[in-house]
Amino acid sequence: MRVLITIIITLSVLTGVAIWLGPAAIDRIRSNLPEGDQTLVRIAAPERGDLVELVQAPGTIEPEKNVELSARISARIIELPFDEGEAVKAGDVLIRLDASDYESSLRAAEARRAADAASLEVAKARLESSRQSIEAQKATLKLAKLDLERNRGLLETKDVAQSVVDQMDTTVQELKARLLAAEESIKADDLALSVRVHSLDASDADIQRLRDELDYAVIRSPIDGIVTKLNAEVGELVVTGTMNNAGTIIMEVADLSRMLLIAEIDESDVGSVEEGQPATVRINAYPGEVFVGEVAFVALTQSLARDGSKFYRTEILLDTKRRQIFSGLTADVEIETNRHEDVLKVPSQAVLARPVDDLPFDIRVDNPDVNMTKTYATVVYRYIDKKAVVTPVTIGAIDLTHTVILSGIDETDQVVIGPYKILETIKHDQTVKDEREDQKEKEALEREKAEADSKDETENKSEPATAGTVTSSPG
Repeated sequence: MRVLITIIITLSVLTGVAIWLGPAAIDRIRSNLPEGDQTLVRIAAPERGDLVELVQAPGTIEPEKNVELSARISARIIELPFDEGEAVKAGDVLIRLDASDYESSLRAAEARRAADAASLEVAKARLESSRQSIEAQKATLKLAKLDLERNRGLLETKDVAQSVVDQMDTTVQELKARLLAAEESIKADDLALSVRVHSLDASDADIQRLRDELDYAVIRSPIDGIVTKLNAEVGELVVTGTMNNAGTIIMEVADLSRMLLIAEIDESDVGSVEEGQPATVRINAYPGEVFVGEVAFVALTQSLARDGSKFYRTEILLDTKRRQIFSGLTADVEIETNRHEDVLKVPSQAVLARPVDDLPFDIRVDNPDVNMTKTYATVVYRYIDKKAVVTPVTIGAIDLTHTVILSGIDETDQVVIGPYKILETIKHDQTVKDEREDQKEKEALEREKAEADSKDETENKSEPATAGTVTSSPG
């Protein structure tokens, strides 16, 4: 008896629900059931707007001005007035080295120079004396020649002996030889004087070198900035750099008011990057913040990364708005290489490549968007009458998410844009269903079911007397 009562009540409820829902609702329930090959897809209309071509690259934050200070002489550090993090001005003394050895060398060089200068003056005086002596010898020789000529005349009149004339001639020849020797000697003295002058110049150069080395013992800041790194302590011996040794880098000073992002641009993208292009930078240490910048420099030669890949060093000058940014931070940059305004675009994953020969005959023949000389055609799938219809298109620029459509579709079309796994295998004229419509039908069905349940619950609360009558009649 209880089973019969339960069956009667259940049939009454189902009949009531069916009558309340009506034939239209029943049709909607049936339409929600799977129909053959029906596939859920995302549908969207092409949108018109701006498209920005971007080049992305990783990079490192560095100051525009960063100076590594090293010693030009080997000496011990005797003073480091500034610590890491302290601000300095151009010209401030940052490092003092022990210069006692160079001071001693300078004094010795100055003494040698003084001795060379005195020796030069002595040589000049000796040379002048030699010149005066030559003039005297020339006068003596001239007088001896006159006496010789006079006596040769007297020799013809026998007024003088031959021996006297011979003696005078010997004297003249002797005076000539002495004069010639004196002239040669003065030439040697003149050359010696030139050597002493050059020696004095060498002493001056040596003194200047030692003075410069003495100046190198005091290292001043070349820029306004902050001491970002201190690698040495007072008392340490610093060494100068050589071909195989960079030498001791004592400290680094950087101007942190102007920061650069040193980006590694891939060789496939560098052709579109130019100085002056705007950029946006995202620094890992500052999540959620975006810094603007501008391309300041693009290297003309490539560099090699540690993993062997090639890149072009590109400097992005950041607008930090006077905020201090740490040096050495990793970041990513997006450089705006081109901007297209008021263009028709679709999500890039909706744009596919299909073999030209696989396209339907009536779609590929005489279609300006299909190049019959190529193996593949660029297509999208339009949503028409719950089917995916392959449609060739001509595309333009591409950014990170969208592709410009030059021809083939317009803003009135509906295009299948996903999911990507469906797009990989979707076929022409395949039956598909917009997932938004499917979701609306499900929500409508759930609402109707909820309303039916609510109505049924209300009716059940008012049925106890009727149910008693039903049970009593069979009894």
